[in-house]
Amino acid sequence: MKYLTLSSLLLLTACVGHGKVDRQVPDLALGYRDLPLETAAGRAVLAVRVARSAASFCRTYEPQDYERIFALGLANAGNCPGVASLMLARRMPAHVRRAYQAGRRGE
Repeated sequence: MKYLTLSSLLLLTACVGHGKVDRQVPDLALGYRDLPLETAAGRAVLAVRVARSAASFCRTYEPQDYERIFALGLANAGNCPGVASLMLARRMPAHVRRAYQAGRRGE
């Protein structure tokens, strides 16, 4: 009985894993090394760059493309910029993330 269950599970995973699916959300590009993040102006530019990068990503993201991951937050056009901005912020080093948050607040 164990062998029958094990072989069924192996066959099932072989069928499921056959398709080519990339489980990574496409990269979001953001440059910030040229910005003086210790100044309010630099932080404001960082906030603008994040917003522009997120908007650019959302214009090209196709949630029905099965070669990419389907993320519910990205699928909704109204939610996509916010979710993409959060994804960008999550990838930032802590000091850059703090500068971004300050730039969003206008500090």
